[in-house]
Amino acid sequence: MTDNVPKGFVAVPLDVGYNAAFGPAYANAAERKIGFRVGPQHLNPVGACHGGAMATFADMQIVVAGDGPYKTHMPTISLTVDYLAPSPLGAWIEAVVSCQKATRTMVFTQALITADGEVVARSSAIYRNPGGRR
Repeated sequence: MTDNVPKGFVAVPLDVGYNAAFGPAYANAAERKIGFRVGPQHLNPVGACHGGAMATFADMQIVVAGDGPYKTHMPTISLTVDYLAPSPLGAWIEAVVSCQKATRTMVFTQALITADGEVVARSSAIYRNPGGRR
């Protein structure tokens, strides 16, 4: 299955550990969006995107939350995901991310997540800002 990525998205380097097992994800930094295509590895027993896969994706929102890509790992302090609807195999999942506040030690974000344009989840996260970047 090809990822059939929308224009403006580029691959996010997920080449180690757990993120590598998730599979390809993409970012459009100019529009503060991230996305992925639901593949067989993301499915739950009833053929929809598994909540854990959606949470993993939601945790990637820090990639596009700032004015530019964060250059250092930013550990997650808190992540909340509200699941609103299922996402089927092959759906393009996209999150529009906003940075609510960045301090010397933390970054607060939120995202609205859609599957082929329909809202399926929303999330909020707090990340540790070890570099003190605002």
